[in-house]
Amino acid sequence: MRSSPTPAHSATSVVPSGLRERASREGRVRVIAELRLPSHGHVGEGGLSRAGVTVQRADIAGARRHALARLAGRHHRVIHQFDTIPLVALEVDVDALAELEASTFWIARVVEDKLHVPSLPDSVPLIGGTRAWSRGFDGTGIVVAIVDTGIEAGHPFLAGKVVEEACYSTTTTGASPSTTVCPNRTDEQLGPGAGAACELPGCWHGTHVAGIAAGNGAGAGVGFSGVAKGAAIMSVQVFSRFASATDCAPQSAPCVMAWTSDVIAGLERVYALRAVRNIAAVNMSLGGETFTTTCDGAAHKPIIDNLRSVGIATVVAAGNNAATNAVSSPACVSSAVSVGATTKTDTVASFSNAAPFLSLFAPGDSIGSSFVGGGWAIASGTSMAAPHVTGAWAVLKQAAPSATVTQILSALQATGVPVTDARSGGTVTRPRIAVDQALALVAAAPVPPSLSLTYNGKVRDRVGQDNVALGADGVLDATLTATLTAGGTRTVTGLQLRSSTGGTWETDVVSQHWVLGMAATMDGLLLNDPRTIAVNVPLADGASFAVFAADYENWLFPSGTTLTLTATFSDGASASATTTVSAPPAPAPPPPPTPAPGTLTLVYNGKARDRVGQDNIALGGDGVLDGTLTATLNTGGGRTVTGLQLLSSTGGTWETDLVSQHWVLGMATTLDGPLLNDPRTTALNVPVADGGSFVVFAADYDNWLFPPGTTLTLTATFADGSSVSGVATVP
Repeated sequence: MRSSPTPAHSATSVVPSGLRERASREGRVRVIAELRLPSHGHVGEGGLSRAGVTVQRADIAGARRHALARLAGRHHRVIHQFDTIPLVALEVDVDALAELEASTFWIARVVEDKLHVPSLPDSVPLIGGTRAWSRGFDGTGIVVAIVDTGIEAGHPFLAGKVVEEACYSTTTTGASPSTTVCPNRTDEQLGPGAGAACELPGCWHGTHVAGIAAGNGAGAGVGFSGVAKGAAIMSVQVFSRFASATDCAPQSAPCVMAWTSDVIAGLERVYALRAVRNIAAVNMSLGGETFTTTCDGAAHKPIIDNLRSVGIATVVAAGNNAATNAVSSPACVSSAVSVGATTKTDTVASFSNAAPFLSLFAPGDSIGSSFVGGGWAIASGTSMAAPHVTGAWAVLKQAAPSATVTQILSALQATGVPVTDARSGGTVTRPRIAVDQALALVAAAPVPPSLSLTYNGKVRDRVGQDNVALGADGVLDATLTATLTAGGTRTVTGLQLRSSTGGTWETDVVSQHWVLGMAATMDGLLLNDPRTIAVNVPLADGASFAVFAADYENWLFPSGTTLTLTATFSDGASASATTTVSAPPAPAPPPPPTPAPGTLTLVYNGKARDRVGQDNIALGGDGVLDGTLTATLNTGGGRTVTGLQLLSSTGGTWETDLVSQHWVLGMATTLDGPLLNDPRTTALNVPVADGGSFVVFAADYDNWLFPPGTTLTLTATFADGSSVSGVATVP
């Protein structure tokens, strides 16, 4: 708990007046609160060190904890908490909104959680997609995320392509009530089936968009495909059901729309899977209000920045308002890739938004693609233009795995066909993508594959002592982890391990050498063919795998042995790596015994003294009586108290830690004895004998923190690192 200094902005700027009026009129509203971080504004995590990421996430968690603590006892519901961006989505009444507005130390601003609507075979050759395929680049090994109304994964055009699924869809009451359409009928669902197409008018949208980006006609019996026909798909369903004709207008009720906070939750899920899936781009064919300049105040920006910082583009439809100087949100975010629509004769589509800060054009007029129910449909809109760019991103990322978002966008802009918007009098000219031309800019010479190798010890029993023994033999195997660096996906077709002691293990039954087992992880399924022992395993750049070699009477892997692993790839290239078996580490000495922490008894004395004030350094009276308690230690011996924390069930926290920002907790040997806190740091270093007592003092706030029935918990930390707690109840 802490008193608030003068905020950087006036309180009236934290919450827009229209939002306050709406809360007063409707009783409650959905909002997104932007947290004020203690050290700096949010930075995309890809631009931070590992330690920097940890610190920023801790700052976010701390600010969120303090902000939510201010809402204790006020009517509110937490809708989404975000781990990597300084936002929290809430449903609040007038009282809770006023508390957020007053919490200027922890809240930078509060905005409305707004609604977004879905922005509604010859286009792929037009943008050079088929020519890119002929050069060997069709998005294979790449994943595109479709944040939309869900996808019919069983459609022949998309069969086998959906590899990740999630749903964020909210049931909420109030003036704009919505109902979740997640298959499990909760507000969040992850895993297989979660990203299925919803079952309402408009729910065809995600399936149509996914087909444009990555559909494959080979299995569907049609002669056309999406732009990245080899790519896989992550389906993220973010729409909710609305039944009110007023909410749905100009659509018919019921309809689907997406809350901003659900969209952000979907984007954070994509970010969380960046190390699991090789995601090139996120497609968002949805939109809200229009902006004539970039809208970096939009709540979407921090998560779009996070994605961009790790090489994932957020591709967003520009909107269908026919604006010639504006694009819709979130396409207007400067770190997003905004896409307007053109016809197949390279004129700007009459419905498309456009502006000088638009990123790209792509075909969006009369585009045929997959439709729910296993069929096909033709649709027009910037929704159809954006997935052309998303698919192109997958193709280019396959060719240049290390290319940044800026590099790929620059290549598409530099090589695209210039299209001038005649509706604006020629003031807006932006490039229509030409993926084959951009490919020539970003595709670098193939990177020679290389391996790194680590010996893990004899820690698993996966294979036996024969050339076909794909099974345990009761003796631990030598286990190694190899990591591939190849500048792109490579397929391993053979492995050989040689030991300086004379052993050889291979994935080749003909060689008669003992089998070398291969798995994606230490405990994953063996990837060898059970008949031939061969492997045929695609590996992304940077991927690791484990290999297992049977020992023979426990003598083939003594300390100092040199092990060499050679991998052969489908293109004929090979790579080798060497490691040395090290002696096992000496066992660590047992830790010294930790003395038992003992017990702490606590008695509430009432508000009996005024010793401290309402701040984290206020070691002096403030004119208001403090909550006063007596603690007694029984520890079997003397202890030195180095820290105290008092928690109240009303939401208060007091500490002897200046850095924590909570209000100070005073300590003295008696009610009227001198305070023992360091006057500069408020810290403690106080020896207390076994059975000894001391008194603590906690400032009150407007005389409400210590009502009858309040539970108070005092935790004492000692110099040896141990701690003990005691509980008292206010009578």
